[in-house]
Amino acid sequence: MIFTTLYRTSFYLMLTLATLTMSVDVTDNNFSILFPIAVAISGFIAVMTVDRNPSLGLPRPAANGLALVSIGLVLFEYLIDPDSLLRVLAHFLVYLQLIKMFLPKTPEDDWFLVLLGLTQVLVGVFISQSDRVGLLMFSWAFLTLWVLTLFSLHRDSLRYRSIASPVFSASLLPEHRDSARSNSNAEPVLTATTGSASEEAYPGLLDLPFVLSGIRVTALTLALGGVIFLAMPRRGTAARMSRGSDPVAGHLTGFDEEVQLGQLGEILENDSVVMSIELFNQDQQRIKPKDELLWRGVTLSRYEEGRWFREEKGYSTLPPSLDRPRTIQQSIKLEATDSPVLFGLRPIIDIKGGSRHGPEFNSNDGTFMRDSLRPGGFDYVVISDADSTAPQPGEERLRSHQRESLLAVPPDLLAPLRKIALPLIENIPSDDREAQARALDDYLRISGKFSYTLRMNVVDRKIDPVLDFLINRQEGHCEYYASALALLLRSVDIPARLVNGFKGGDWNDLAQVLNVRQKHAHSWVEAYLESPAPSPPNWLTLDPTPANERRESVNRVGGFSSNFRQFTDFVRYIWVFFVVGYNADRQQRLIYEPIRQLVTEARNGFAMMGQSIRPLITNLLHFKNVGQFISVRGFFVSFTALFSS
Repeated sequence: MIFTTLYRTSFYLMLTLATLTMSVDVTDNNFSILFPIAVAISGFIAVMTVDRNPSLGLPRPAANGLALVSIGLVLFEYLIDPDSLLRVLAHFLVYLQLIKMFLPKTPEDDWFLVLLGLTQVLVGVFISQSDRVGLLMFSWAFLTLWVLTLFSLHRDSLRYRSIASPVFSASLLPEHRDSARSNSNAEPVLTATTGSASEEAYPGLLDLPFVLSGIRVTALTLALGGVIFLAMPRRGTAARMSRGSDPVAGHLTGFDEEVQLGQLGEILENDSVVMSIELFNQDQQRIKPKDELLWRGVTLSRYEEGRWFREEKGYSTLPPSLDRPRTIQQSIKLEATDSPVLFGLRPIIDIKGGSRHGPEFNSNDGTFMRDSLRPGGFDYVVISDADSTAPQPGEERLRSHQRESLLAVPPDLLAPLRKIALPLIENIPSDDREAQARALDDYLRISGKFSYTLRMNVVDRKIDPVLDFLINRQEGHCEYYASALALLLRSVDIPARLVNGFKGGDWNDLAQVLNVRQKHAHSWVEAYLESPAPSPPNWLTLDPTPANERRESVNRVGGFSSNFRQFTDFVRYIWVFFVVGYNADRQQRLIYEPIRQLVTEARNGFAMMGQSIRPLITNLLHFKNVGQFISVRGFFVSFTALFSS
């Protein structure tokens, strides 16, 4: 029975992996992750019961009744949420699989279960193209090859038993299953060796020839699959999009039209990857960031009662980029989110991705958005000036109403804010706005009065949360620091806006790529400094959050060792950049162009050989008279002609 147990255990593990592939990235249904657990438990029970004694299986009427109940569950799910048809159909596959597992199984039933598992994997890949799904898919593929190998042996053993025991052959037929269940004293199943029920069908199965054969089949299958994958024509698109709705497009907190103060803290303890970035200099050489870079996202300008709001939008296109001596190119693969916000290093001089028109540019605040919010990940390329203090091309100067908006402070906050800010800048000349802004930034960042924490303790709920942070708590995360600085700047007539984005990322030395996670979400401030027209607007970037304390807090999120993180991120890089990101452009560069170049070089080489050989052949065959033919050269030509004929 060792072989049968090995086969069935491997078989149910394969089905569990298939269900896990389908369920792992479904975030809008908390019950989906229970399906792989149910399949694993059911597989264990089936191995211990029906697979050892078919009489313990489900009666056929009970199985039919459960199938009808599963159809009712599917209809009920669909009526509750008509937009989740794909997820509902995926659940139906699991219901059928669970019912089938508790029935006595023939090879045809096993094939049916394999097809159910394959369908679940296809649904999982359709739902999400994340690295977790990719890793599970490859694990399922390897395990399936092993299971199919065992299945071939299992089927052959059943055929041999059917010849050796007509009783056993008849018991496999559907009309005899129910009678087999009712007969608890059924005759034992004969094995393929001596006919004894207690002896093993394949003793010494895992010997060296069997293992080598399995490795050879696996290698050939993967090689053939790799060739098909590389050669199959691809779409020339920068977007990794799914068909239909994308149920796993996660919500990116802090990048909406309205943001509640403290809301960003929800994702600061989340280790999920938001985007993966390859960095290149102006010479297309890979570079590793020396400092924590600010990945600018959205700006928020209006503040009311603990809430920040986005205001005026003015979408246009970037002006033609001028040659810059030093640039940073960012090849960004953004994960599936429900936010249209695109991230990059300011100032951005060029951005490409999505449709032929490219992303939309807001000339009022220098932000970038996707031109259409389609499901799936999004790939784009950003080119930024290496000088982070340079102005953003295409951004407009502040108009009067915009200036008023960026100076607005709630009336009940103005006096207490000025009471804090004025002593800090009293010794600074009134016309030196940059020095005043930096003094207020230093007060929050390095004065030692404030500390960084993700705890959301409120001391006085009767006052504004920013004022409570400045006066009472004096501890909080980046959103509180940035909000406090923005309002302090406004209280002394310096226009300021809040910026939400990301800071830093996890650098992977193996892949040479930067993985930015939700825990790297960050808020900072941009202060407007007056400059004479028609010069571009001068925005000063200020980050009042204590850098070291924040870095320590970020490093505590996740819990994986650095070596294991390097490995998992490298696997993710291979999946995202070379599997999911294998589009028409990459295919042309890696496959078709080298083949064309090889064919061209071979053609040129043969042409050169022909040009070199042609004079030799001409001289060899040219005889001025009969006397020259009667010679060594003539003998060689005659012999060659006779041999060729």
